[in-house]
Amino acid sequence: MINIILFGPPGSGKGTQAENLVKRYKLMHISTGDLFRYNLKNNTKLGLEAKKYIDKGELVPDQVTVKMLKDKVESNPKAKGFIFDGFPRTLPQARSLNRLMAKKGGISKLLMLDVPDAELTKRLLKRGKTSGRTDDKDKSIIANRLQVYKETTSPVFDYYMKKDCSVKIWGVGDIALIFDRLSLEIDSVTGTSRKRTTTKSKTKTTTSKKKSSPKKKVTKKSTSKTKSKTQKSSSKTVKKKSSPKKKSKKTSKK
Repeated sequence: MINIILFGPPGSGKGTQAENLVKRYKLMHISTGDLFRYNLKNNTKLGLEAKKYIDKGELVPDQVTVKMLKDKVESNPKAKGFIFDGFPRTLPQARSLNRLMAKKGGISKLLMLDVPDAELTKRLLKRGKTSGRTDDKDKSIIANRLQVYKETTSPVFDYYMKKDCSVKIWGVGDIALIFDRLSLEIDSVTGTSRKRTTTKSKTKTTTSKKKSSPKKKVTKKSTSKTKSKTQKSSSKTVKKKSSPKKKSKKTSKK
């Protein structure tokens, strides 16, 4: 069983990647936000209990949230594994989750999407144009959200790092490329090796071998012709050299 904690600050693309991982690995996606909405909408016992705190503007106690998680996990006994999205955010929550998943293989990996603040701010402001969320439109509010995220999640990341489970994944670039990075870490747990699904460059690198120009075959006839030509030319030169000198006639005095 594969049990993944997916970490990511607001605007990191965590929701998109969670959907892709669920499709590939057939895992159950558990989001605390979705759990709260479900329980509040359906007026469940846990939903009504959580509403008491929400109405007062107070934080819902961990024990209520953990009970929601427990119900979700136990209601899916045939699941191949789980992706926990938005939980745990504190050390007590991390310890509670460990106890909950102890008999189901424990936590396999904590994968944290690492994205620079400048990039996150840019993404959230762009999202704010369509999301309708006021906290996606104000730079100061965004900065505060990112700071709170770092303060609350860092201890949890370090906690699982001691268990050799925490991994930072570079969350900038093409969606498919980031998905490949996440998959690589999960495959290291399952022992699966697969080809990368990233877009390959259109240009194929081919080693061009220089075609050796065919050597001209020297035929016997051509050799004999060249030989005869050289012989004739050499004989001419010999004749020129060996030409007899003209004898000078001596005039005798009588």
